[in-house]
Amino acid sequence: MDLTTEGWLPVITQNNTRLKIPLTNLLDDNIIDVSYPRADFQGAAWQMLIGLLQTTVAPEDEPAWREVWKNGMDKQAWHQALSAIAPAMQFGAEKPAFLQSFEPLESESSSIAGLLIDAPGGNTLKLNKDHFVKRHVGQQICPHCAVIALFAVQTNSPAGGAGYRVGLRGGGPLTTLIVPQQERDFPLWKKLWLNVIPNDTRPTPSQYATIFPWLAPTKTSEKAGNIVTPDNAHELQAYWGMPRRIELDFESTVDGSCDLCGEQHPALLREMRTKNYGVQYDGWRHPLSPYRQALKEQTAPWLALKGQPGGLSYKDWLGLTLNSEDKFNRTQPARVVQMLPRRLPATGLWCFAWDMDNAKARCWYQHRVPLINTSDATLLSSVVQQTLQLASDALRLLKQWLKAAWFPTPSEAKADFSLIEIAFWQETEPAFRRLFETLANDPARENLLTRDALREWEERLHHDVINFFDREVFTDPDCDDGTLLRQLAARSKLDRDYDKLKTRTQFLDLAKEAEEQNA
Repeated sequence: MDLTTEGWLPVITQNNTRLKIPLTNLLDDNIIDVSYPRADFQGAAWQMLIGLLQTTVAPEDEPAWREVWKNGMDKQAWHQALSAIAPAMQFGAEKPAFLQSFEPLESESSSIAGLLIDAPGGNTLKLNKDHFVKRHVGQQICPHCAVIALFAVQTNSPAGGAGYRVGLRGGGPLTTLIVPQQERDFPLWKKLWLNVIPNDTRPTPSQYATIFPWLAPTKTSEKAGNIVTPDNAHELQAYWGMPRRIELDFESTVDGSCDLCGEQHPALLREMRTKNYGVQYDGWRHPLSPYRQALKEQTAPWLALKGQPGGLSYKDWLGLTLNSEDKFNRTQPARVVQMLPRRLPATGLWCFAWDMDNAKARCWYQHRVPLINTSDATLLSSVVQQTLQLASDALRLLKQWLKAAWFPTPSEAKADFSLIEIAFWQETEPAFRRLFETLANDPARENLLTRDALREWEERLHHDVINFFDREVFTDPDCDDGTLLRQLAARSKLDRDYDKLKTRTQFLDLAKEAEEQNA
């Protein structure tokens, strides 16, 4: 199957028609998105298509990028570019095959369901723990779904035991893609184009084996030191990492309907072979992921942000859109976000990741985050940082006095606040979004409406903190008088300490500054 010419990619059109297209038809203005039955496949498909554009037709500079955005891409040039990389886009039993081991694998066959990151593993099945993630899902997969499943597992590859390498960004990396706010107003190719970075050097066919690792013998990692880095591979391999040695079985197929998309196919894939010690990556900075560096070590590596319990909250937004730093880490946005913040006046970020616990997928999270898109980004960043610090300090006090209300000797007690933290950031987000929109339009705080918005945010935060306390503490109508007095005392001290917060005083000074500027 030639992915450049066979209709395998499911898409949706402006009139909500679903069809499958070859990669040569990607530039059709009527196509508005890919159309997969799984959210992680949607994210994987966008990344694959962005990588395809970046590898084949990246503009040489920003004016060239804008020319394509305004007037479209030359379809003949697109077809020629796909034709050049067609040897890397072959999917099937014949080697080399897209994202599969160059060498035949001498190992026992396993279920094709292993391509799905959330499929229960052998130990989970043995212990009968697959309660929320069911077994027997993805037992037979059509080749079209297998293409994107293979890409998804290679780009998100989690830890899988001795020698089973994680992805180029580590397991379950956070991806941030630039998207227009009115997504249906733009064809798919334009939305992808927003994430393409100018590069004045096009790869040559002689370099393809260092870009697409399945075109050459696998650089296995049984021996220490056999690591693939940006220094010994092409930088574009960042889009085409292949940490897992996988070989799909195209002989043991069956006729039937695909467990994922439901379509009929005469040759559904049911088995695959895997082997450990695939490509081991180190030192890469993927253009579509934000990175964090610990400040405690001068030579600490930059690590891609990962999915986390509860997903993203607005406390994470700053590091996704601007360089930021706190007491412990410095964070840099994805390279594509750093380089292309003002291509559209109204853009945001589509952020997604698996929350992984080693090899176990706990949840898939995705969010739409506003992109700081203003000439006064530094000023806005400063105000937002103060806003987030106030919220963090309020949460710290809330946890402190909740513990005092719950336990007679709080210093000796242990409490799990993880769910409260997630709920706090989620429930205070709508008010923050309203404040953020106001600040983004007036970062210098020259409008009286901005002053009012700052005050409203602080008052709402104060209300939410007390409301959280009441909801978590006053739950037992039959508690004794001593317990009730302890709870009331803790509530009073929470209110008092919040009013005395230094960050609250500094935050309210922002509103006073705005008021004085307009006096």
